[in-house]
Amino acid sequence: MSPEAGPLRIAAVQASPIFLDPAATTEKAVSLIEEAASKGAQLITFGEGFLPGHPIWLHVLPVTSPRQIELASLLVRSAISIPGVETDHLADVARRTGTMIVMGATERLGAGRSSIAASVIAITPDGTVSARRKLVPAVGERVLFTAGAGEDIRTFESPWGPIGALLGGENANPLLTWTLRELGARVHVAMWPPHFNKPGVMGETATITGRAIAYQNSVHVISVAGATTPEIRARIAQTDADRKLLDAMAADPASSVFAPRGALAAGPLPGGDGILYADLDMDAGAWPSLVNRQYDRPDLFRVMVDRSPPASSLVLGGLGAAFAHAPTGEPKGLEARARRLIAERYQTISADDAARLLPFVVSVLSTSEALEAEHPGEMDPDSATYVDDPRTDQ
Repeated sequence: MSPEAGPLRIAAVQASPIFLDPAATTEKAVSLIEEAASKGAQLITFGEGFLPGHPIWLHVLPVTSPRQIELASLLVRSAISIPGVETDHLADVARRTGTMIVMGATERLGAGRSSIAASVIAITPDGTVSARRKLVPAVGERVLFTAGAGEDIRTFESPWGPIGALLGGENANPLLTWTLRELGARVHVAMWPPHFNKPGVMGETATITGRAIAYQNSVHVISVAGATTPEIRARIAQTDADRKLLDAMAADPASSVFAPRGALAAGPLPGGDGILYADLDMDAGAWPSLVNRQYDRPDLFRVMVDRSPPASSLVLGGLGAAFAHAPTGEPKGLEARARRLIAERYQTISADDAARLLPFVVSVLSTSEALEAEHPGEMDPDSATYVDDPRTDQ
């Protein structure tokens, strides 16, 4: 998809959900998208967990308390499928308005399962739906959400070039944000929940990370947060102290937009519902990017990303003798040793993963043999260290 020329008008929709009601929250989203599109917005973004609500109750309710368990069960029941009824509705409004939508959602990982994930939905103007899952659920979120995998390290295609979108604390991972830069992201959507665990924390965190990503990665950063209503807070709070804390946290200023060198381009919005607009000059990142890339030094620094899908949690049987022999008969030399070592060490590894591991083990064995040939009698094959190394005597 070749990037469109000219400025890009964006909308950061800082909105509260119809709490734990996916159908009603989707209808609210459609109305907000139509409103933003009527103001000329082409890229419309929402905060983390907007559809159908983020588990902010974890800041005030103990994990094993009856009320937390009740709300967690409601979150599972209201989590959406991707694709599903809600994403079909959002895809329809994207096509009608000619807009791209980036939204945080709670995703149910299969019908009849209680597993859920914090996810990003991206919908292009032609209605194509794609998604990624949060790699590391943070703090109390770990009780509820399943972690993402290598396949979730990705960008989303758009009419303006690749777009990166990360959830919450993912934005503080420099290797992850750098990887999105290397994947070509021209716009970075930093998606945040309505608040963190005490007043003042999230606004400051969103500003620090937003500016850092904009400066280091030479991208426009849309830092978009969620919001809550008094009704949502009353539904969560069980004491006056809880209610006061939630009210104070909800008042934090949050959503902002940063230019590629880190300057504040729009915002911040005060707490509560609102829409922040900004016009992004898509050529503004060219010079900063040219300068920044001179410091990359790929001859010295490299990042390896394993994007293979996660292994199944159900393994019936193991490799055993099946992998210890080549498919066409008895392997020879180093390959035979490597196959036996893998089969003995990883009884439950999949055949595909074992095949991927085989060249590496062969390489290690080959290097070990070469060193032994160069230094006969000086290598301990069990510990892979030189037996006369003075460090081994300490």
